[in-house]
Amino acid sequence: MDLNSEPMEMVEQPPINEEPQLGFFGKLWNLFVDPRKTFASIKPNHEWVILWVVVAAISICAYMPIKDVVKQSQIERVTEQLKANPQVTETQRAEILEKMESQFENPLYLLFVPATQLVVLAVVAGILLFLGNILLGGNCSYLKMLNAYAWTMMIVIPGSIVTVPMVMAKGSMDVSIGLGVLTSADTGPFIKKLISSFELFALWQVWLSSVAVSVLARVPGKKALVAVFVAWLVWVVVQGGLATLGVQFGA
Repeated sequence: MDLNSEPMEMVEQPPINEEPQLGFFGKLWNLFVDPRKTFASIKPNHEWVILWVVVAAISICAYMPIKDVVKQSQIERVTEQLKANPQVTETQRAEILEKMESQFENPLYLLFVPATQLVVLAVVAGILLFLGNILLGGNCSYLKMLNAYAWTMMIVIPGSIVTVPMVMAKGSMDVSIGLGVLTSADTGPFIKKLISSFELFALWQVWLSSVAVSVLARVPGKKALVAVFVAWLVWVVVQGGLATLGVQFGA
């Protein structure tokens, strides 16, 4: 070796990007097979808008073939609530039900679906951000978490594929891919809402949300799963309470 020779010049290597670069369909595929890759590739952009539009469009398309079943189910539910409220007269009951039927026939009623989904998207993303950053001590931006939760909402795809044919076949909204099959007409509203919430696609989305929190906020997966599951369980209990109040007061 020639000691007088000049040292070999080091060739600078480009930095390795650990985050996978996935396109829309790559993220969609991995959401169902390897969700960590999907969430790791999320950027702080406005991808949530596209996802919101897609989810809303799928939801509306899934609603159309079961529109009459949904309508009948809602009318029956409200009728029972009104009958349980002695303060509501027969005339008032008839007016309320007539108004409900006219709302279902109004094309603008379909806008209720994307509007509700938009509110849920914004609120839940904020809750997940709180869990990841404040409760678990992680670090993530709201825009990233907004995109992440929007991706979890794509569970509507397999959910619609499975549940819509079941509703059409049974002619009733009383279908479940979970513990809801254990309930009956005699089950109280609180217990029924609580038990029925434990269904495949809801739990799948809860798990996906915990993966999103773990990946984006860089916190342990088990801690993220516990935090997200407890937050979801609190919401389920609140929904059960609201269902009970609805029956008692005809709301």
